[in-house]
Amino acid sequence: MWQQRVFIGNMQRFCLVEISSGTSAGDVLGMVDAQGALDQGAGSGGWMLWEVSQDFGMERPIRNFEQLSDVCGAWNTDKTVNLLVIKKTLLAPLLSAKAMPSASPTCSGYVQWEYKRGKWQKRWMELREHGLWLSKRDTGKDATFLCSLNNFDAYYVTRVHKAPKPYVFSVKSTDNLTFFESTADYVHVFSCGEGEGKNWLEKILLARSYVLYQERNVLSTTSAITGGGLQRAGTRKTAPGTRPAQPLVSVGAPKSDPMSIPTSFEPAAGSLLARRHG
Repeated sequence: MWQQRVFIGNMQRFCLVEISSGTSAGDVLGMVDAQGALDQGAGSGGWMLWEVSQDFGMERPIRNFEQLSDVCGAWNTDKTVNLLVIKKTLLAPLLSAKAMPSASPTCSGYVQWEYKRGKWQKRWMELREHGLWLSKRDTGKDATFLCSLNNFDAYYVTRVHKAPKPYVFSVKSTDNLTFFESTADYVHVFSCGEGEGKNWLEKILLARSYVLYQERNVLSTTSAITGGGLQRAGTRKTAPGTRPAQPLVSVGAPKSDPMSIPTSFEPAAGSLLARRHG
């Protein structure tokens, strides 16, 4: 457990909250609201906790069911520039657990991709199979896998960025940078028109919500309903080398006698089991 400063609105105020391994963003909102700190505030939409990644010049809303130990655990401990801020956003209803879609959303379109710092290429990007894919043409025949939403999320770019199009957004890993050999694989930046960019952000955020909700709740929810045991879940297509979007094993009722031998089983002649049966 640790104490964390949580800034409110315009960063002129903050509250100290205690965070443990099981504290969610929704829990923090409740603690701060109990202190009367959310009575005032400019802006429209609902309150959400935001991760401000100042070391990369970007930020994102943290879904109420996300664990803050995961969020803060990915920060570079050598730097103390990252912080948590509560502010209003129109994304609050979209990213709530109640608005969870029945299937992961898809999206496609041309974007400018920063393949090297200050260097951009026009690419056809697709959001599908819980990941992002890039190709030179909209046929997608030469599509290459960019990243998985199992461990990447969408971010607003807040730092001034020299880009070919007016709107800039990014996807960044939610893991620690130390897991990556190059920063180029840790953050991917895109540029496009404002309307297209906002649509991309919403679709990626929602797709990540779907993956997170599946990963964090399938096991616990099914366990609560069935009372334990293991059951095979449906197989889901994933890109090579990536983690599955949801666990391949979920919880179900146990068999009455998991160690019993099927009645159709015949032991091999001469085996120890055959002698016992004889």
